[in-house]
Amino acid sequence: MNIYINLFLLGSATTLLFPPFFFIPIGFIIIPYFFYKITVFSNQKKFKESFVEGFVYGLGLNFFLFFWLKNPFLIEQETKNFFYLSYLYVFYASIYYGLLVVIVRYFKNESIQIIVFPIIFVLLEIIRSKLFIGFPWNLFGYIFSHSSYLFGISKYIGTYALSYVVVVIFLVPFQIFNIINKKGYRFNIYYLSIFLSILTILYIYSFINQAGKNLNQVHSLDVVVYQSNTPQNEKWDLDKASDRFEHLVNFIEANSKNTNPTVIIYSETEIPYIVSENDKILNFIQSKLDNNTAVIIGGIRKNLYKKYFNSIFIINSKNINYFDKKILVPFGEYIPLKNFIPFINKFTYGSSDFSTGKEYRNLSLFENINFIPTICFENIFFEDIVSSYNYNNAIIVNITNDSWFGKYQGPYQHFYQSIARSSELNKYLIRVSSNGISAIIDPNGKVLTSTSLNEKITIKYNLKIENYEGTKYFNMKYTIFYLYLFIILLISSIIEIFLRNER
Repeated sequence: MNIYINLFLLGSATTLLFPPFFFIPIGFIIIPYFFYKITVFSNQKKFKESFVEGFVYGLGLNFFLFFWLKNPFLIEQETKNFFYLSYLYVFYASIYYGLLVVIVRYFKNESIQIIVFPIIFVLLEIIRSKLFIGFPWNLFGYIFSHSSYLFGISKYIGTYALSYVVVVIFLVPFQIFNIINKKGYRFNIYYLSIFLSILTILYIYSFINQAGKNLNQVHSLDVVVYQSNTPQNEKWDLDKASDRFEHLVNFIEANSKNTNPTVIIYSETEIPYIVSENDKILNFIQSKLDNNTAVIIGGIRKNLYKKYFNSIFIINSKNINYFDKKILVPFGEYIPLKNFIPFINKFTYGSSDFSTGKEYRNLSLFENINFIPTICFENIFFEDIVSSYNYNNAIIVNITNDSWFGKYQGPYQHFYQSIARSSELNKYLIRVSSNGISAIIDPNGKVLTSTSLNEKITIKYNLKIENYEGTKYFNMKYTIFYLYLFIILLISSIIEIFLRNER
């Protein structure tokens, strides 16, 4: 029993590595100790024991890391009694740590275990991010998301590869301990030398690119971010909808006499009415705009077939366009396995499930200024944001409503994952959350301006957009990393089989 309590507490302490804590030094204790417990300390345990030990570690980690998942259930009276369903994901995510211990213990040679531990760790992270509902939240790479320099190499290797780097770095004390004790001396020296040399080169290259970048300004864009801080239980209050819309329009009108190109950005579902085809609401907003002003705002769209979409609208004096959300929130915007759990209603307004959007992520803001739209948690799906249709766009606009997430870890986790997106995808990112944290972030992950959580505020910022030309090989870094994982794991497996035959 002591081993399980130990592992649960170890997993719980691992939470301190993630936003909003970023207690990085503790990682150099936790990860080596966890590796020691599952290898050197107890390498001969059976499948069931191995799985349970890893699962308990994962339970300690995920219980506190995803503690906020219960908050959406507690907002509406109809869903309060089903908050326990949020813990199903905690159990599900913990299964992967059980598998981690089982697979690592398959390899009996300690040197091979050191090599495969971060590989299996990240492979399971990738599978968790893609399997079933898919939820690439709280990846280990985000432990560095508070620092533009630490996270900067993600621009060249991607977030999954950065997770791998994080785990290998945290294992360094274990290998230094082995070197001091002359255990696997030559292997550990070579392994650390090669890895740290490659990592150093990557960071120097990243640092030089950040520090030595010459600003070649092409566009100057005034950005007005409106953070309404509307309580979630008032979002669809029809008695207050008229006042909210009037205030919205008055604000647009007051900020629409501009000599410089200006964009006013509201959060997700900020329009307090459902917008139908040929609706006068958007036309009315358009009538308040001059030629130099555009509005980006979220709302629920209903098409002619009575399908509902969570949409982002771009309105200027000439055109009205929209993008429908393509990656929907389970239980929030649709009910997975609806036939098996018909007693659950989704959290968001209305009883019908939302439909999935089909448009490309590419909207025009002004002449020669296009942006990549993302809604809510779509910005964590980094492999689905940039495509051959938008890789030259310099800006990502993310509108969200983080009031679902509570006031503790959830909103901060989402915020720092948004910062990571700008750095990894080399884009400016304008993030507007109804209750915060809203921010404007440069392509290196540096926060240019931001708001606090749960405050009603407007920020104005003159964004200097440099000359930008993306690369159509945007996803190549992910492919290369997947290939690397496969090759190293294959070689390690062959060596393990060879060593077993020798024994």
